Amino acid sequence: MSDRIAAAAIDPGPALPPPATPAGRSWGRAILAEAPYLLMLIAGFAGVAFAGGAGSPTLLYWQVLAPVFGLLCIAAGWNAAAGRGQRVRLIWTQAAHWAAFLIAMLMLFLPSVRGVVNDNASEIGLLLLLGLGTLVAGIHAGSWRIIAVGAVLGTSVPAVAMLQQSAMLVAGGGVLVALVGAAFVFARTRG
Repeated sequence: MSDRIAAAAIDPGPALPPPATPAGRSWGRAILAEAPYLLMLIAGFAGVAFAGGAGSPTLLYWQVLAPVFGLLCIAAGWNAAAGRGQRVRLIWTQAAHWAAFLIAMLMLFLPSVRGVVNDNASEIGLLLLLGLGTLVAGIHAGSWRIIAVGAVLGTSVPAVAMLQQSAMLVAGGGVLVALVGAAFVFARTRG
């Protein structure tokens, strides 16, 4: 009887097929999937570069950029919001959040502030507000990619300040943006 029990314990039964592996994604599809986040990074840095090239920060760029970032944050958090109530809450919290950050950004353009803060400091302040706003919006939306964009924008402030002082670091900033973009693409192809 013990041989029968031992034989039953050893016999694994019919072999199961190996689990299906997900089909690998192409680099093109991965870049396309990450495009909104890469565009957010490019738009943030382009705003600072444009403001630096224009001689003074332009109000219209930031008035358009903040709502666009808000819409991208809503899109990023939409699938994670379960049900109509959470989606309405996502829309309202993002709208209030980006309205508050837009008001803070616009305060940098007030004549009383412009008299005290030079254009370089305004550019850096705008980038810092955009980075912080994006990071917090990503937390509210539950999107690690939005959080990552905000973290990169916010932590790039010291580098941007150095770039304003040294032209040699321009290539380093480009490499940083390329590395972050590659990380997004790599994360997309792996998962």
